[in-house]
Amino acid sequence: MFADTLTLALSTGNIVVTKINQDAFGSVFRFNDATHEMKLTIRHSKASKNGVAYDRHNLELVETIYAAGAVPEFTRTFYFVIQQLPSDTGFVNADGIADLMIVTSNAHLTKLMNWES
Repeated sequence: MFADTLTLALSTGNIVVTKINQDAFGSVFRFNDATHEMKLTIRHSKASKNGVAYDRHNLELVETIYAAGAVPEFTRTFYFVIQQLPSDTGFVNADGIADLMIVTSNAHLTKLMNWES
């Protein structure tokens, strides 16, 4: 079980999101101030592919930046999904992708955002 608060270490500073809802297969965390809202959602579900059952784990972060002057409200969304057999507890692929983005000092993220592939 995740704690009731989580600290997101963003390059713009730490944000503490607080759990505002929890059900059997998910939780929602939220931070809000005068300029923006951060909502972190964690969900778990089952998926089936070719008759094989998979566990599906999803983490989604949505930031809503409130309107200011002539700039209208907008959102930023980031998420990832891990889908694998229930008996497969490995997370080497997710760890490798996260490390790839970090080890390059975000250069790969910059390339991704510039439509490079």
